[in-house]
Amino acid sequence: MAPDDGGRACGRDADDRPVAGSDLDTGVADELYVVRLRGLVVDFRIGIHPHERDGAQRVRVDVTVDAVRPDGGFREDYRRVYCYERLAAGIRALASGGHIGLVETLAERIAELAMADPRARRAEVTVDKLDVFPDAEGAGVTVTRRRAG
Repeated sequence: MAPDDGGRACGRDADDRPVAGSDLDTGVADELYVVRLRGLVVDFRIGIHPHERDGAQRVRVDVTVDAVRPDGGFREDYRRVYCYERLAAGIRALASGGHIGLVETLAERIAELAMADPRARRAEVTVDKLDVFPDAEGAGVTVTRRRAG
């Protein structure tokens, strides 16, 4: 498990600025690697039906991010990699942000979080409500975002 440092080890300082040498503020190679956050289950107040406004529902989130590999490699330096810990914390924080009508809206908000790191080139987010149908594993959507250029 990564140290609890308020996200600073994820390439940013206490004021959320890029850390020198973290490759957020230097050139990077064109080579990509894939970061995954799979099966994160969070209770969200979500849905358009009246009965869905009464309480939270279990939602499973899967995120895949294509991230730019740091110039010179990872070098066992946590500051040089895309931070899935920050992404998971951001998703959990969304759950406390009030009711969301559509799973599409939630997926878009998570994609925005995933793309906030300048190393992210593409993010695919799948959101499934787990308790909608008794005879289905889940019901939801997948959205994809790409960085222009």
